[in-house]
Formats: sequence, structure tokens, C-alpha cells
Amino acid sequence: MIIRLAVKNIVSRRSSLIIILFITFAIMMFCVANAVFDSTENGVQKTYVSSFTGDILVRPQTETQLSLFGDETPVTGELTKINTLTPYEQIKEVLQDNQAVIGFTPQVTCVTSIEANGNRFPVYVFGVEAEEYVELMDSIEILDGNVFSRGEKGLMITEKTASRLGVSVGQEVQFVVADGPNFRIRAVRVSAVYKYEVYNEIFDRFVLLDGDTVRSLLDIDSGEFISDEYIGEDDKNLIEGFESSDDFDSLFIDANDSEAILDLTDNFESYEYETISEENNKDNDADDNVKIENSYTPSSTWNYLIVRLSSDANVKKEIRKLKRIVKKNGWPVDITDWRHAAGSVSLYLHWMRLIFNIGITIILIAGFIIVNNTLVVNVLDRTSEIGTLRAIGAKKRLISFECMTETFIMTLTGGFFGVLLAKAVCFFITNANIMFHNSFLIQLFGSNALQVYLNMGIIFKMFLIVIVLSLIGWIYPVINAIKISPVKAMQGGH
Repeated sequence: MIIRLAVKNIVSRRSSLIIILFITFAIMMFCVANAVFDSTENGVQKTYVSSFTGDILVRPQTETQLSLFGDETPVTGELTKINTLTPYEQIKEVLQDNQAVIGFTPQVTCVTSIEANGNRFPVYVFGVEAEEYVELMDSIEILDGNVFSRGEKGLMITEKTASRLGVSVGQEVQFVVADGPNFRIRAVRVSAVYKYEVYNEIFDRFVLLDGDTVRSLLDIDSGEFISDEYIGEDDKNLIEGFESSDDFDSLFIDANDSEAILDLTDNFESYEYETISEENNKDNDADDNVKIENSYTPSSTWNYLIVRLSSDANVKKEIRKLKRIVKKNGWPVDITDWRHAAGSVSLYLHWMRLIFNIGITIILIAGFIIVNNTLVVNVLDRTSEIGTLRAIGAKKRLISFECMTETFIMTLTGGFFGVLLAKAVCFFITNANIMFHNSFLIQLFGSNALQVYLNMGIIFKMFLIVIVLSLIGWIYPVINAIKISPVKAMQGGH
């Protein structure tokens, strides 16, 4: 009965149609705006993840904003030295045991100048295992040459970088790194020229180089090392006791000079060498409180591990899982997503999208205020009707419920038609084949074409807004209307 009465009241008033149309238009605008921004987000994410960031980045723990390009702290604006990732082998084992991980690849990063044929400009150098890297970053397409193998010196550059340098496959380029008053220069031949599936200006600032050459440019020791984390206190004290050169020389104060002669005619096979088994090593290590088995091989000297997940994996969930493992083991490692891996390159796009979204929201809030005022006026104009209902015995609860039903029917009807209209607009935009030629727009939308899709998350948010709007448009006017006495209400009093 109440629903029938509410529908009858809605149909009988012209203002109801205006309210429904306005809500329909507002919901349609909000849906389309969010669909565009969500499509932008997905486009940028897909491009970056398949090109250089991966889904998850494992990086050293620092107090600064660290991306794949280095320290991007806004205060300094400088790129600083990046710590190596430890414990590398243990982290690899964790990733290998994770079923959601389809692959990962290490990277060491530096910023240098690249030079050839008199052309010179700065670039980000990514030291990688090229075969693993290209297999993981499926947006990379080799145009000429071949990917350099593990352990092989090699360089891969984009076609635009090759054009700027005036080089091709097989030709040599130089890398120059300033280290105070000194310079380190390394020359490498171009192994391959490639391009990315979706063009982005930032990609032309990347070059892919073998890890050993990058370590050489950075003057990073790629040999084995032993962390003092695994050295016992007694041995630490022994080492610290002879830190100065004077203390070290005092060890040999009583030594006499002597001449040692090596007879090369000796038969070395006559010497017996004692082979220490792995078990004896462990026993000796336990006695000496030194665990040398935790040393790292040269290939363990990396800054990052870039991780790709399966398409059905939940990135946030996997990041939380890895963070729990890292925290449990006490490793100085941080786990982050693709956006922080890309650093300011993607963050400014995110903030721009957020600003646009806030602007649209403010405009729609202004529209909702107008709709709410219309709903308020709509209820207050029915004061006489409410007074009559109360005079014949209608309770306040019944009147409130009837007004609430009317408001919900109008807002839900407007929301329903707004979503349908939004789907039609999104379909039209997507099939209009709107192409971008401006590099900024390509970066912003993460694609060469505008594609807009309306997902269930947006629809859910829209109907949530509709419900909130219904409550706001119903509570205030009804509370004021039912406070009026029946006599005054029937006389048209307020």
C-alpha cells in the first residue's frame, strides 16, 4: 500500500521527473569520469608492468624514496648510491616457492652518460640478465640483433636512442661515470636494438646493459664477500684490535728477514694436501663461531628483484605475504608495487588523475546539493497533505516511511538509468577509435587509443552515492514536517 501510494505521488508531480532526470545525468557523468580514470590507471599499469617495473619490486630498505631509478627524495632531487640487496639467495628461494610468481629477474641501476659519434646524453642504465629480462618484460620487441647471454658483455638500446647516437648493432658506445675528480669509462658493443609495445618518452632514457659492466661503472665489488653479521664476537674483537696500521705492524716486530727460494723442479705431486670435508668445515665453523657458508657469489650483487605475478594473483595480498616473511626473518628489504617502482614517473600521473577526480566530484557534489534542496522543497510543499494524514490517524512512522519510499524510488530510478546511459556512452567512446598522437596523452592514458570500460566497482560506488543521497534528501525535511501540529499543517502553516 505504501509503495503504491508513493508511486502515485511521484507520478502526480512534475517535479519528480526533473529530480529523476538530474540524478540520471549526475550519475552518468560520475560513472563515465571514473571509467575514464580507471581505464587510464589500468593502461599505465599494464604498460609499465610489462615494460620495466613488474608487478612487485623487492628493494633494499632505506629511509628515502627509492625507485628503480634510485633515490627520488623531493628535497634533494638527486640520485644516490643504491645498496645491494641482501640476503639475495634467500629472497630468491622465497620467490621460487611462491606459486603466484611466474618469474623474476635481478637488476642493478646507475645513471651515466652514453656517448658515440660525438653524441652524448644522460641515461638510466639497467644492469640485467638480458635473456631473463626480455622474457619477463613481454612489451619489449627486438628489432635488430640478439639478446646478450648470461655472462656475456652486451648492450641493448631503443631504436630512438640508436638513432640519436648514430649507431647500429655491432658498433661500440661508451659509458662515462663521474666519481669526484675521476671518471670511469667503459666501452660496450651494441647487441640489439629494440622497441616497446606502447611508446613512452621515458622508455627512451633506458638502456639495458650486462650486470658486470654496470658494477664496474659503479665500482661495486662483484666478488665474494662475507657479511660481518655471521662473524662471532671474539673474531670481531680480534679484527677490531688491529684496525690501525701501527697495530698491524706490531705483529711482525720480532720477525727476521729471510730469503725464500722456490725450487720449480720439485714434484708437486709428492706433497700431500688435506681435503677438508663439508662436515668438517661445519664443525670448525661452529667452534670458531664463523659461518663462511653464507658468502655470496658474484651474481648475488644486485640492487633489485623485479617480480611478475600470474594474471589472477592479487598483488596487494602477495605484497603483504612477502612483507610478513621479510619481517619474520629480519631482512633489510622492502616490498612495494609497480607504482613506487616507477617512482615519480608514474606518481605524477596518479596525482593528476586524483586531482581530476576531485574536480569532477566537487562538481557533482554541487549538483547533488541542488537535488537535495529539490527533495527538501518537495517534502515541505506537502505539509498540508502530511497534516491531513496525521489528522485522520496516520502515525509519524507511517508518514516518514512513505516519504522515504518516494525518495528512494526517485533516486534509485535515476541511478539505474544513469548507469545504463553511462554504459552506452562508454561503449560509444571505446568504439569511436579515438587515437592519441601527443606523447603526454599517451603517457597519461597508457595507450595509443582511448578505451573506457565501466566495471562493477564503479557501479557499486554509484548506487552507494544514490543511497546516501536518498537518506540526506529524506531525513531533514521529514523530521521538520512531522514536528508541525496537524491543525497548523492542514491550514498550510510551517
